[in-house]
Amino acid sequence: MDRRRFAIRAASSLGALATASAVTALADRLRIAAVANDDVDREIAALGEAASPDRLAENEMFWARVRGAYDLNPDILNLDHGWTNPAMRAAVDELARSARRLESLPAEELGRSFFESRTGVRPALADVLGVPPEEIALVRNATEALNTVLLGLPLAAGDEIVCSAHDYFAMLDALEQRRARDGVVLRMIRPPLPAPSFEALANLYEAAVSPRTRLVLVTHVSNLTGQLLPVRRIAAAAHRVGAEVVVDGAQALGVQDEAIPALDCDYYGASAHKWLGTPVGLGVLWVRPGHAAKLWPLVPPPPDVTGMRRFEWIGTAPAYLEAAAFPALSLHRSLGAARKGARLRYLSAYLRRRLNGALPSTRFSTVADPAMSIGITTIELPGVPSEGLQKRLRERDKILTQSMAANGRAPEIQGLRITPNVYTTPAELDRFIAALGV
Repeated sequence: MDRRRFAIRAASSLGALATASAVTALADRLRIAAVANDDVDREIAALGEAASPDRLAENEMFWARVRGAYDLNPDILNLDHGWTNPAMRAAVDELARSARRLESLPAEELGRSFFESRTGVRPALADVLGVPPEEIALVRNATEALNTVLLGLPLAAGDEIVCSAHDYFAMLDALEQRRARDGVVLRMIRPPLPAPSFEALANLYEAAVSPRTRLVLVTHVSNLTGQLLPVRRIAAAAHRVGAEVVVDGAQALGVQDEAIPALDCDYYGASAHKWLGTPVGLGVLWVRPGHAAKLWPLVPPPPDVTGMRRFEWIGTAPAYLEAAAFPALSLHRSLGAARKGARLRYLSAYLRRRLNGALPSTRFSTVADPAMSIGITTIELPGVPSEGLQKRLRERDKILTQSMAANGRAPEIQGLRITPNVYTTPAELDRFIAALGV
């Protein structure tokens, strides 16, 4: 679906959900977001066959055009996009406009902002996930989405949950609270570093599931290492014993080109402010039809709130954040997850190749096979503590990275995490390598 038809479909799907004025306002915002990305669309069309993901990945002029949609801090080389992506200029402008509009008369505008943005963002974001709008809940981040499942699924003492020491810390915090509160049993696998193959990873999960397993948590892409997980095979193993599967898609949504139901999971949570590039504060929870009714919401909603909206209730909130998602979602539709993923793999391969040449002793947390990881490269320089290296790079060289050390659950990970964005250049990666002392 092209970007303009995407905008029209998102607006037309509102029908019974919104008033005519709300639909008009939404359509206007979608058209504005679409026009903002005309240059990117024209560039893709002009490149023709070169617009295929692998060939476009090496086209620096094209990604420089994408970079022009952002107001980035000129004083810092940001290689820490694994936490959150910067929002594009049009998204920040819309955020400011929406905030001013709401704060000018909050007692009235709050309700209007909540109504208009949510009925519009829902179909737009659902389209990215490849699911119907009624199957998702709009939440604040992946942690809220996933905790809705981890803390809300009915479980009894002795029921088992399979997880990994490399899962995100907030998910493991939730599971440990569930263990303390309800007496569930955590069966935590410990992936090798680096994992040699998808087969090896799948075998670990398959060995951990048992007839007592009720839930399996799978992190699609590890925030610690960038390691991809074989979600479908793990899900098949879980389903064979009657267990359900919840996928942490925080580092995958927007760069993995597959519809969520194709993963064969039962629940999926992610943040839109990572690889979809919306302003901070928007996440999504998808629940397989038939499962939503049994989940307890994190915050009890009013009795007339039903379906997936039950998981959105948090009381008064800045709903205008969601209106600012339209420009980012429009740009994502123009680029596509396949192109973005290919660009990140290209940059990761370039970084690995240059590091292998300059610092042959560099240890990587994933194998060289580009199919095994995406977006994130975690490295360890023997004898160089990553926390001190991170601080030196930021203070002396104005390069922002992230240390993955001091993780009590996975002490084997002692590396420095480098996470470029699609518009990061090879020259900037060279600057990073030079700052290591090469």
